[in-house]
Amino acid sequence: MHTGSFNGDEGKDMADWGLDCKRLKRRVLALLRWPLDPVHRTPVVVTTALLTLLLAVMIANLFQPVNTAHAERSAGASASSASTVSTRRFPKVHHHSKPNSSSSTARVQKTDPAGTSIQHVDWLKPSQQIDYPDPAAHPGLSLEVSLQDQRVYVRDGSELLYTMYASSGMGDSTPRGSFRIQAERGDHFYNPSEGLGARYYTSFLNHGVFLFHSVPTDSSGSYIKEEADLLGVRPSSHGCIRLTVPDARWIMQFVPTDTPVLVK
Repeated sequence: MHTGSFNGDEGKDMADWGLDCKRLKRRVLALLRWPLDPVHRTPVVVTTALLTLLLAVMIANLFQPVNTAHAERSAGASASSASTVSTRRFPKVHHHSKPNSSSSTARVQKTDPAGTSIQHVDWLKPSQQIDYPDPAAHPGLSLEVSLQDQRVYVRDGSELLYTMYASSGMGDSTPRGSFRIQAERGDHFYNPSEGLGARYYTSFLNHGVFLFHSVPTDSSGSYIKEEADLLGVRPSSHGCIRLTVPDARWIMQFVPTDTPVLVK
């Protein structure tokens, strides 16, 4: 009886174990099929994508105030710098007689021999739609100022490299002769006695007295359009050579000190 009872219990245990194995097998197969079943996988994938998107939005909102504060600080620094530049004075700047108000604000258009009107120069752009010369590639670089043509010719020996619109001094106030680019140069100056300044100046005579520079600016650093529109049309400065903004910047940044300058 003991043996039979033992065998019966053992058979029951074996049957239960077999049933458990079948259940385990079904669960394992179900787990293996789940990643391949789009019906069951789709809700989880969608939920994961939504959670990822939500997390990205939270991170962006977290860093946005930092970026905004940085931008505000940068804008404040730029405004402060611009204010400093606009009030900077170049004490050695000196010109001859100041023009009367009617001549300084006149809007003149030059005409050719046929009587057709010539448009004003776009003084915010280079004079020519070609690259500026590379001074390193032109050892004979020189600047020739033509008072008659109201032009500056950039040359290498007899080769013409570039032509710039210019305005020289009124009343023959720009001295003629052979000079050289001097060390005095900078981004901006303002002369309060004349109420005029300019950007990108480079001295060629008397160490800050006679300059190449941009069309004129007012006390706030803004360009004076009425004066700028005279560029290339007729003499309108107090003795310096006015140029377009990019032309003046190129001379200031790239033309070496001691480069010959001929004014004729």
